[in-house]
Formats: sequence, structure tokens, C-alpha cells
Amino acid sequence: MASQGVTVAINSDDGEMSRRLNQEAGKTVKYGGMSEEEAWKMVTINPAKLLHIDDRVGSIKEGKEADLVLWNAHPLSVYAKAEKTIIQGTTYFDLEQDMDLRESIKKERAKLVKMMVAEKDGGGKTKRPTQSKKERFNCDSL
Repeated sequence: MASQGVTVAINSDDGEMSRRLNQEAGKTVKYGGMSEEEAWKMVTINPAKLLHIDDRVGSIKEGKEADLVLWNAHPLSVYAKAEKTIIQGTTYFDLEQDMDLRESIKKERAKLVKMMVAEKDGGGKTKRPTQSKKERFNCDSL
């Protein structure tokens, strides 16, 4: 369809697939003979054109709203990993911050385990884990 001038877009209602639309576009390059630029347009500007909002989103241009992902490899590659995600000017994910957070969690866990072992070795009683039930709400809850 794209080779005949039709504006083609890839979308998904599935949460898992929508996170990997870049890879779906990559498949059109490998299996459909599409150019990388045209494949990338299928997940950026073309959906915006079809929704008639391409004057506001779909490409990086001064004055447009931009949600960006910075990749560590070619964005159409299955090996590409997101290093930074910026949505409406706010950084939602940063790989460097994530690595720092993981390290601090690792240190905190080691500290807690050390405290528990010391308590047990000092003669403290062990406690069985308890489950805290969270109330589930629905339309009739109120």
C-alpha cells in the first residue's frame, strides 16, 4: 500500500505490542522491503496524519509536542534498548538514574538482610511473613 502512495501506519491496542512498535516497523524493512525512513514514518508521522494531528505531533519540529525515546542502537533493531524516555518535557525513564536506583536498592536490601541475621543470631524470635490484604474497589464499592 505504501508503494502505491497510501499513508500506512502501525498501531496496536495491546499494551505489550504497543511498547514494541519500533520492532514491528523493523519487520517491514526486513520482510516487506520498505525503506527504514518509510518504516519509521509508520509509527511516527503517518499515524498523526491519519488522525489529523500532524500539525502538533508525529515529528520533531519547533512548536510541536514531542515525546522522545533515546535508544542505545538503531531504533528499528530488536536489540535496541531505551536509554531515556521524555514525555511532554518530563523525563520518565533514564537508564543512568535507573542503574543508580538499582544499586541503592541492592545496598538497602543487603543492610536489611544483615540486620535480620544479626537479630536472629542474637537470639531474637523469627516471625512468619504476614500478608496485608488490599481492598479491591469496583463500581458498587461506594
